[in-house]
Amino acid sequence: ELLRYSKKFLCGLYRMAHGNLNNSVKGFDVFFKNVSPEAYERPSFGYQATSEIIQELAQKGLIERDTPEYIRLTQKGLDKCKEDCC
Repeated sequence: ELLRYSKKFLCGLYRMAHGNLNNSVKGFDVFFKNVSPEAYERPSFGYQATSEIIQELAQKGLIERDTPEYIRLTQKGLDKCKEDCC
């Protein structure tokens, strides 16, 4: 399930950052808007899931943290998005 969420999350980040490596986006916004809008009713679930997804994608080198809240795509992540999201 995390894998499916990760792909939705990555594609959502790609759209919200307009495919630009320099655009940082709030990780929780990506999750709530693209992966699980109903998580607004269960914020603790949303925050935990977002943390796990961000950690997994960062370990794979697809995203990086600018700050604890803001993330952005890496070149590797952008290439993957062009394959998977377009």
